Amino acid sequence: MAQSPERVFSDQFLADAGVISVDLMARALNADDRADALVQLERLNSEIMAMYYNYRGWQKNMLAVFTEREGEAKAEQVKAAIESDAAPERTISAYGLVDGWKNEISLVKNAIDTGKYDVAEQAARSLHRDALAFHDGMMSRVTAILSELYRSYGDQVVQQTLQTVMDPSVIDPDGKLPFKDKVEQLIFFTRVHLLPFNVTEDDEKAIFMPDPCPSGARLIRDGHYEPPRDGAKVTEVGPLTYGQNDFPIYCCHEPAMEISSVLNTGVPVFIVDPSEQLGVTPCKVYVYKCNADIPASYFERLGLKKPEDLIAKS
Repeated sequence: MAQSPERVFSDQFLADAGVISVDLMARALNADDRADALVQLERLNSEIMAMYYNYRGWQKNMLAVFTEREGEAKAEQVKAAIESDAAPERTISAYGLVDGWKNEISLVKNAIDTGKYDVAEQAARSLHRDALAFHDGMMSRVTAILSELYRSYGDQVVQQTLQTVMDPSVIDPDGKLPFKDKVEQLIFFTRVHLLPFNVTEDDEKAIFMPDPCPSGARLIRDGHYEPPRDGAKVTEVGPLTYGQNDFPIYCCHEPAMEISSVLNTGVPVFIVDPSEQLGVTPCKVYVYKCNADIPASYFERLGLKKPEDLIAKS
């Protein structure tokens, strides 16, 4: 299908963008395309490793806030408190995990190289399941740590922490990344959650719409804000909650990233259009082709003003 002259991405690219790598690998194997299967395997490897180091880094930096404020004992106390029988997914060990995953990747690669496609697919799916279990455990841990940060120190400390930990410059260092490159970067970081999503494009912007969101919405749907996990919801209505009431603590990283990127570059790294029923209907994420076309309301909800000198074309 031909794409519109105003479009940057082909329909096929967008259709594949949100397909998990293990499924793309399986499709390539079914077509006897070893080269593409190996490309998808390496893609899976990159996504898993990025997920691992991102979540480990977030946890370390969030716990450091307790150390800075009350000492190492407080950080250890918080860490011990989140590893309870009420949340068994949090009792995960990272010891030897990366080396084990690397060995599994090598086994899958060898199976592809030797034509053992069934073995390769089964091993890759097993690896994907293991990595997703680690992802979900770390996501639960981060939610618990953020909840304790909020209850101990309030929403302003949560916002400051998230603006530091969730560094938007990884996607767009100076706010000048071209539209195509920014969308491709955001596709990668969305794929790091290891679950499928949808991406579309119109003449104005790219639209990401995971259903459910592979992180925030799944936490809500899986009961992480209900007993016994009791994740915090931010009651103060303001920039950190997109003006909503009782905003789930994990979801606060989205407005924090937008605030940080606007303060540093003048441009939001992306724009979240939050659902009015979080966890029930999907949020949407926008990347505009022309920064000047971003509505001023998306800045104002963050307590900021849209710069007058935004680049007309990215």
